[in-house]
Amino acid sequence: MENTKTSELLDLIWELENTPEEKVKDDHYDRLDEANAELAKRSPFDRIIGVSDSVNDPTLEERADEMAGDIKLLKRHKHDDKSGDVMVRI
Repeated sequence: MENTKTSELLDLIWELENTPEEKVKDDHYDRLDEANAELAKRSPFDRIIGVSDSVNDPTLEERADEMAGDIKLLKRHKHDDKSGDVMVRI
């Protein structure tokens, strides 16, 4: 798998994940795990999946959680009675 192009790995993962249950062979899940492990070693997937060399780099899931919290704060707003303007808390 090391010599496989990233695009080929992505195609293989997509193909393996979308294989109907009746066509799954014995080594199916081993191949899927191996392809995912190899993809996790490559940039930018190492940062997205969370297997980065830097401990301080947030994973995509952590970034999404942080953004969800920010969105909740932005949703807090009130309407000005006199002008009808919407005031958004930032």
